[in-house]
Amino acid sequence: MADTSTPSISSVDASEADNAAPAAAKTRAPRTSAAAKTKSEAGTAPTRRSAPRAAASPTRPKRAPATAETPMAALVDSVTTAAPVAAIAKPAKAAARSVKRRSASATRPVSDAVSPVTAKIARRARSAASAVRHSASSARQRVETGAAAVGRTAGDAYDATRKRAGRAASATKNAATSRTAVVLGAAAAGLVTGLAVNLGRKVAVQAPSVMAGDWFEAIKLEHKMALALFDAIEATTEAEPAKRAMLLIQLTHALSKHAFTEENVIYPALRDWGDKADADKLTHDHGYVKQHLYDLDAIDPASAAFFPKIAAFRADLEAHIAEEEQAIFPPLHAGLDEIQNGRITALANKEGFKLA
Repeated sequence: MADTSTPSISSVDASEADNAAPAAAKTRAPRTSAAAKTKSEAGTAPTRRSAPRAAASPTRPKRAPATAETPMAALVDSVTTAAPVAAIAKPAKAAARSVKRRSASATRPVSDAVSPVTAKIARRARSAASAVRHSASSARQRVETGAAAVGRTAGDAYDATRKRAGRAASATKNAATSRTAVVLGAAAAGLVTGLAVNLGRKVAVQAPSVMAGDWFEAIKLEHKMALALFDAIEATTEAEPAKRAMLLIQLTHALSKHAFTEENVIYPALRDWGDKADADKLTHDHGYVKQHLYDLDAIDPASAAFFPKIAAFRADLEAHIAEEEQAIFPPLHAGLDEIQNGRITALANKEGFKLA
C-alpha cells in the first residue's frame, strides 16, 4: 500500500491548479524547474528594494517567495522524482507477495482435497484400461481359438461329407450297375421269350400249310380257313361287337398272309408258265379284297351295316376262290413236274412264314 505522507496529484489544491493553468498557457515556456525559472527572472528584472518590514519571529522560518508557477512545478517534480516511484513499488511488491501467499493459502485446501480424488480417478482409469486390455486379449484369444475350432470342424465336416458322397456315389454306381444288369437281363429274357413266343406262333400258324406237303393243297386249306372265319363272324349278333372285331382282325391277318404268298410265289410262277392274263386278273381281284377289309374297318361292328358288308365281301371272295381252285391252278399244277412243284411249295412256305 502507498505511504500517505507522499505528496500526490490529488493533494494539490484545486484552486492553485486553476490559477496556475492560465499562466502556463500564456507563457508556453518549456518545462523547467522552478528554481531555474526564478533565477532567470531575477537576472532580467531590475533590482528593486523592498520596503522595510517588521521583524519576524525568530522561531518561524522564512517563506520562499510565491510565484504563479510554483505549485505545478512542484507537482511535476514530485511525480518525476525517483524516490516516490521506489516508495510506490515496494508496497506494491509486498502487496503482490501477500496476495500470492493468501492465494496459496486459499488454494491449498482445495488442492489437498482435489489431489486424492484426482489420484483415485487416475487409478480407476488405469485399472479400467488394464481390464479393457485384458478383456480384449482374452477375447482375441477366444476368437482365435474359436476360429481354429471352426476350421477344424469345417475340415472334418468336409472330409466326412466327401467320404459320404463317395460312398453314396459308389453305392449308386453299384446299384445302377445292378439295376442295369437286372434290366438288361430282363430285357434279354423278354426278348428271347418274345422271339420264342413269336416263333412258336408263326410255326403254329404256318404249320397247316407246311403239313399239306404241296402248294396247291396248302392254298385250298387256307381258303377253307378263311371261309371258316366268315362263318364265325356271321354267327355273332349285334350284342357281340367285341367278338366281331376280334374275328375281323383274324380274318384280315389270314387273308393278308394268303395274298402275300400268292402274289410273291404263285402268280409269278403262273406268268412264267405262260398264263399272264389270269395272273393279272387274280392280282386285280386281290385289290378288291383289300378294299373290302378297309371298308369293314371303318364300320362299327355293332351297327346294322356290318353284316351286309360282310355278305358282299364273302360273295366276291368265294367267286375268286372258285376261279383259282377250279379253273386256273389245276392246269398250272398239272403242267409242272414234281421238282418244279416242290420248289414252288418251298417258296410258298417261306413267304407264308414271314407273315404268319
